[in-house]
Amino acid sequence: MRKTLFLLPLFFWACDFQPQPVLENFPPTKIFKEGFVNKYYHHYIPKDPNLEQRTRILYTGYQLLDNQVIKISNYDAAYELKGWQYYHYQDAQLFVDSAWYMRGLDTTRVEIESGLVKYWEKNAGGFYRENYQYQEQEHQYISHQYEMLDTLIEGRPGNKFLYNRSYRNLEQDSTLQSWKAWEIYIKGLGLWSKWEQSEDGEFFSELIEQMPIAEFQKRANHGKKRVAWIDPQKSLGSQEGFKLCGSESEIVDYYNGDPDAHFTAGKPSLTAHIEEHLDPSLLKNFEGMLTFRFVISCEGVAGRFIAEAYDFDYQKIEAEPKLVQALFKIFSGPGSWTPTLIREEKRDAYAYLTLKISHGEIVDYLP
Repeated sequence: MRKTLFLLPLFFWACDFQPQPVLENFPPTKIFKEGFVNKYYHHYIPKDPNLEQRTRILYTGYQLLDNQVIKISNYDAAYELKGWQYYHYQDAQLFVDSAWYMRGLDTTRVEIESGLVKYWEKNAGGFYRENYQYQEQEHQYISHQYEMLDTLIEGRPGNKFLYNRSYRNLEQDSTLQSWKAWEIYIKGLGLWSKWEQSEDGEFFSELIEQMPIAEFQKRANHGKKRVAWIDPQKSLGSQEGFKLCGSESEIVDYYNGDPDAHFTAGKPSLTAHIEEHLDPSLLKNFEGMLTFRFVISCEGVAGRFIAEAYDFDYQKIEAEPKLVQALFKIFSGPGSWTPTLIREEKRDAYAYLTLKISHGEIVDYLP
């Protein structure tokens, strides 16, 4: 799966644009010029039912420059730059002018043969083709937009773009992989979600938060503390009885091991556990997403909880303390969590859980 993930060109995460005829489909021009960043949950759903679904966090930054030029930058969960692209738009068409991606200390510029990556018009298509070096051989990536549909997402109008995509080894003159994909854009917001196949499963990304670029830079410039670091003094409840097995710097992410750190009884049981213990009346005044970040120790104890809330416009809001405390009590219960395992050693790990709440009900759990 790692090989497949690397082969996916990084500009996938950046096809969020602002052609002049369709400005209403994206954030206002003033915000675009100042720059904004979208935070996405990127899910991998394996074809093999015996393998577990995995979720990563990715960030994509957007800025409208002079002369109808758009710069899009791609970041991982640690706010590390992984690639960037420059585009220009003309009427309803968007073209990639140049693209770079990073792997380790190496930065590679791809050769663009055909740059029309997106066309905001029905009965019209875009054709994008780039060449790049992989394992000392010349490869080619092709993305063909063959249809654009009108859609409605949570009452908001948008467009759904359909694609055929493929990888080719030019030196062997062979197609390595071909697949279907789609992307959805919401008016006034931008890229909302996207989906694509691989030989091993499916990839699905969904927007979780939209922030000014200044806020993203503030989070990225976090000093010496780890990106996911949680201040024990600001966490929910008492920390009595919770302790790390290792040092602060040794805390990993929940997905770094095998298995991941997880709710011991599994996601369906977590859903049932919440429904059994949560007073449903606490949900009636909240509309949006409520995320808990915490640490699962090597002993399977959860602590250092903090809560963050966002509305469905992906802006920060406040959740009622009674709801936060009730869920915190459920999640922090003894015996609920299993630690991650790295090289046969149980490790402390950062974890998160997001609840989507609408019309007084929990409609989804992430990851």
